[in-house]
Amino acid sequence: MLKKSLTILMVLVFALGILTTSVLRTSAQTSSENYKIVPVVEEGQEASESGQDQLLVENQEVDYFLAYPGILPDHFFYSLKMIRDRLRLWLTIDPLKKAELFLLYADKRLGAGKVLIEGNKIDLGVSTLTKGEKYLEQANTQIKMAKDKGKNTEEILGKINQASLKHEEILLGLKVKVGQDFQSIVEQALSYTKQVQENVQQSLNQ
Repeated sequence: MLKKSLTILMVLVFALGILTTSVLRTSAQTSSENYKIVPVVEEGQEASESGQDQLLVENQEVDYFLAYPGILPDHFFYSLKMIRDRLRLWLTIDPLKKAELFLLYADKRLGAGKVLIEGNKIDLGVSTLTKGEKYLEQANTQIKMAKDKGKNTEEILGKINQASLKHEEILLGLKVKVGQDFQSIVEQALSYTKQVQENVQQSLNQ
């Protein structure tokens, strides 16, 4: 039994090593660039709510670095990446550090969703976006816990506030690309983002 357990552990460590190498290699090539939304208006498109969303995105360039997502949800090793992420959260006790992790995961899910949608994998991309915004909510929850413990949360609150504005910018840009069948789901993701913005502003003003 012990031998079998050790074998399984070695396989997991080896797989995670491959995963980490792949992520680092990809990040080294691309992490210096921020994601930019470039709205495209189709020929003959009339002024509409989507057109207003495009105009809002064009006029709102948020200065925030969005971490490269690395391996995408359609990758063979993605499940291992999820195991790694859950382990990191489980092992992180400090609510401030956990908030940083949730924010990182939120940024990566948003980036992954964007890449998937632009690769015409809209269903998977939209579900990934939603998970990302839920992670953003969880980051905000961890900040509240940290504040209740008397920790200084001003810096991380400012970071999450800026992140939420960037998330909103990107979600608005993607909303006009997913088609009517998925726009309501993107709207739901946006509602999580806007709720985080409201909560952060309340905390900053206290």
